[in-house]
Amino acid sequence: MKISELMQLYPTGEETNVKLEQSHLLTLRVDSQKWFQIPKQDLAANEQHLLQLLFPEDDVSIESHQHPWFQYLFNHTLTLPKTEGYFRVLQIQLKQGASESKNWLTHLASLFQEVDDFFFIDDTQAIIIEKQTKIQYQPDDIEGMLLTLESEFLIQAKIFIGSFHLITHQFNEFFNEEQALFKRYHETAVRVFSFQDVALDALTHEAIDNSMIMQEIKASLQFDEDLTNIIKTLWEEQGNITSAAKKLFIHRNTLQYRLDKFYDRTGLSLKKMNDLTLCYLLIH
Repeated sequence: MKISELMQLYPTGEETNVKLEQSHLLTLRVDSQKWFQIPKQDLAANEQHLLQLLFPEDDVSIESHQHPWFQYLFNHTLTLPKTEGYFRVLQIQLKQGASESKNWLTHLASLFQEVDDFFFIDDTQAIIIEKQTKIQYQPDDIEGMLLTLESEFLIQAKIFIGSFHLITHQFNEFFNEEQALFKRYHETAVRVFSFQDVALDALTHEAIDNSMIMQEIKASLQFDEDLTNIIKTLWEEQGNITSAAKKLFIHRNTLQYRLDKFYDRTGLSLKKMNDLTLCYLLIH
């Protein structure tokens, strides 16, 4: 049941981002960051019991509330969890909940150099807070960790690697932006990705949608599946035709021919980074 549906059934209720422990309110956890509160005087006893069964407060959520980082990031308390240093937030999405998920997260956190905190925010979403050290693991390193743990626990996950930020009162704002990006891209992105991997698309997406010129160019280019795959691969290989052809399992001359044909038809040369970048943005 969604909050909008609860509002229709209980118009005196209120949506909140913070769980308030007040005896006169029935507080229902709708998702990892949303609660719905209804005055108990507006509910019959059997209604209260039924709603509590429909919206149980799971053990994971209860435990997470004991973490200062949870209170700061999700309940927006003004007290900073730390007073100095650079930290990054790794946001984790499990494919599905599992009985061994807490043990899995503990093992994953132990693989990093200096983890300040880690916890689940619901059955499938977790957070790791990492302090910056001289050793910084890259996406390939973290993907290797996931693969190792997947073979041991049979748990699949995706991770968004946040940037390191100085611990100030702006840290929460940085996290909110990274969280929005993770929600937007976690279903389509690779297993492990960072802000840098999605920034170009995220920052230009709205501008492209609102540009009549860009929309006209997009409509005229007629991207089919093969062409889209070529553009993506060339972009990933930084315009290197030889390595892109190898990755596409075609001969270099074949790829060269297709790029020439595309240029003849559109006037855009995928051998030039400016043109390649434009086409890459248009196919997203």
